[in-house]
Amino acid sequence: MKLAKANKSIIVANFFILLITIIIVCFCYVYFSPLFVRESRINPAAAATVEDKEPPLISKINVDELSATSTTISWETDEDADSLINYNIRPDYGIVRDPLPVKIHKLVIPELLSDQAYFYRIISSDVAGNQKISNDYVFTTKPVELPPETTPETPPAEGLPTPETPPAEQQLIQNTIKLIQQIPSEEGLSLIESTVQGAADEVAKAPVITGDFAKVEIGSDFAIIKWKTDKESNSMVSLATESEYRPNSDNSYSWNQGEPNEQVLTHEVRVQGLRPATTYHYQVRSKSSLDLEGVSEDNTFRTKSILPEIFNLTVAKVQEDSATITWNTNVPASAIVEYTDLNTNLTKLEGNTTLMTTHSIQLNGLKFDTYYSAIVKVENEQAEKTVSEPVTFTTTKDVVPPIISKINTESTLYPGADNKTQTIISWRTDEPSTCQFFFHQGLTVAGEVPDSLPAEEDFTTNHVQVVTAFQPATVYKFWIQCNDKTLNKVKSEDYTMLTPAKEQSILDLIIKNFEGTFGWLKKM
Repeated sequence: MKLAKANKSIIVANFFILLITIIIVCFCYVYFSPLFVRESRINPAAAATVEDKEPPLISKINVDELSATSTTISWETDEDADSLINYNIRPDYGIVRDPLPVKIHKLVIPELLSDQAYFYRIISSDVAGNQKISNDYVFTTKPVELPPETTPETPPAEGLPTPETPPAEQQLIQNTIKLIQQIPSEEGLSLIESTVQGAADEVAKAPVITGDFAKVEIGSDFAIIKWKTDKESNSMVSLATESEYRPNSDNSYSWNQGEPNEQVLTHEVRVQGLRPATTYHYQVRSKSSLDLEGVSEDNTFRTKSILPEIFNLTVAKVQEDSATITWNTNVPASAIVEYTDLNTNLTKLEGNTTLMTTHSIQLNGLKFDTYYSAIVKVENEQAEKTVSEPVTFTTTKDVVPPIISKINTESTLYPGADNKTQTIISWRTDEPSTCQFFFHQGLTVAGEVPDSLPAEEDFTTNHVQVVTAFQPATVYKFWIQCNDKTLNKVKSEDYTMLTPAKEQSILDLIIKNFEGTFGWLKKM
């Protein structure tokens, strides 16, 4: 009797422990699950990615907030990319980086030497790992501003050269002053005064910009701008695209590029990283050593477009009454195939107006056992054309079976209590074909007749089938059989797939765990 009471006490104690544990877990689940949901929204690990092979374009590079010990460099990219700057006082660079992918970039380079020229270049990589590196540029930090001396300096005597004047110039100035002092007449002194004033006015003038701006050398992604000035000055160009140009603003242009520290009479600036087939506004600027700046009028140029190029041109498949021609282009382009019956010289056209880089056009209605010649004509978005060399082929009996490719499966669970799945299978063939989908539960057929879906009735190259007979969390083996119009047959490789399992809640997992620990719960 005492033993029965003890067992009953143990059971009651365990039951209360279980009840308290479930209450704690449910509280944690309710409290923390929004955090998990929020995290999953912030970091969607299952988000689909699109293949990207093009690096980001770097533009609008600016040196901002330049001080004695640091500077800020900003730029823009045409897609989200990280931010990295190589820099050093020599062309072998150091590095500063921000891995966050953005389109508008700004990095601060700290702990620099004052009054020091630094080499730098911009590097940005998009989320697909494509990397773009800019040209090499130079900026110079400002000198350190020393505090004023506590004891004021004695100003130099009026009319005498300062200690900073070079010795040869000091001697020349002193000799000139002595000669002027020997001239007694007011007329002579007035003439000297006007001559000196004229020379001073000339020195104080801003550089005058000359040059033929119509002779800008232009490529698809660069422009070389040249000009001259009547006195030594630096070389800078301000630029903006047609859409970004602001003619009525104090700052009409988007970015500057050039050589801010050189002092020359003949100027040349090479602007890199431009977009093809784009109109740009630009203005040249030259600043003398006295910070007097000459500025040109606004001018424009348009970069060249990238001409389409044809490569990998192939007669991919020849049949009794058709042929398929495939090729690639370096830029998106529309295409026309012009083909000629060499027996009758009758010419026909077949084309596609969609802009793409991978092309495939099927020529139909051909004559059996006939010799044909074909040329490919492509046209880019700017209506610039390229024509291929001719290719020839002879129509012949089709003995080649279709090629099955791009097989893809996607399974989802039915909502509700029924534990069933829906699986979509898609694939492609290189010629119009009818296909049938076969499948079997498990990895081996073991002599049994496999299950199948009804055979397709229409000839096509894009195939889609839907299976609703698959069970969740089950392995299936499947394959595909296809026939073309001349009854050439092909069977694909065998493939396997695992259908998804129904997800269990945290509470289900906890109860299942307790059932394994306390077997008596199943009997209650």
